[in-house]
Amino acid sequence: MLGGHLTSRTRGAIATISIAALLPYTVLKVLWLADSRIGMVPGSGYGHMQDARMEIGNVITILAVGVGIAVVLALVQGWGMRLPWWILALPAAGATGALAPIALGLPLGVLLQTLVDGDVSTGGEGNLEGPVFPVVYGGFAVFGIALSVLFVDYVGRRWSKVIASGPQPPRERWIILAAIAGMVPFAFGMLFWAVPPPGSAGLDGWQSIAQRAVLVVIAMLTLLGLITPLFPRLWATRPVLAWLTVWVGCCTAAVQGPILLLLAHDAVLSVPLLVLAALATPAAALFGLTVLRRNSETVPAETPAQLGRRTRTSRL
Repeated sequence: MLGGHLTSRTRGAIATISIAALLPYTVLKVLWLADSRIGMVPGSGYGHMQDARMEIGNVITILAVGVGIAVVLALVQGWGMRLPWWILALPAAGATGALAPIALGLPLGVLLQTLVDGDVSTGGEGNLEGPVFPVVYGGFAVFGIALSVLFVDYVGRRWSKVIASGPQPPRERWIILAAIAGMVPFAFGMLFWAVPPPGSAGLDGWQSIAQRAVLVVIAMLTLLGLITPLFPRLWATRPVLAWLTVWVGCCTAAVQGPILLLLAHDAVLSVPLLVLAALATPAAALFGLTVLRRNSETVPAETPAQLGRRTRTSRL
């Protein structure tokens, strides 16, 4: 699978599952834009659902779902192999950074919260029913896992020579130092906000156990994405796993800061979070792209004929 060996039938099945996983979220957003109160606590009113900020956000997220579906289709269809790399890599990076912490942290967080508190309410849904959180974010988790599998398979088919050897650290020392200066504080900031009990120094709107588990995962992924290329010998026998770690870690560090700012509780920005995001996002993007560039420099580019033959082979 990790080497790009999924059959076309398996790819189609995973694509179907990933698209279906987005349906609960999309349907809820459409219904809320149509003034429906489904999923809201009876008698609670609309809360912030009719605020201009919320309605614009709902429209944007519906459009983002459309982009996600288009990416999934490109990953499993032959025409996707002929697209410029950035058309798929950029939205895939955004989706990976946004969904990987949810896919990895939410199941454990929900389990821990159920055992400790006896419910899955985040405490921050406002006028929404508690089950909305696990249903919506559970769908995100399934989509994130499915998308990751399809993207790794796609990379294995299109850029197998690039990932044949593990990721190497950037040659430029200043890039390494910049990555450390940007990603390490961000990771420790996430850990700091994940540890305090509700009502103390935690990140506003992220006080529940389930949410704080996601913050811990964000921190761990960020650190792994930074450390993996710096110690290439540890991953010499597992290059694909090393690349997956770098990809997920750098995408998480680059994307999560802006996402947390956009989802700021009651639209109140946290200045410390703003500073950490301003450091982490460019540092993670620069570090990840430089690591990828160093490996790709040693691989001869494929001719259109070679790419065409491999595309036809992938359809079999």
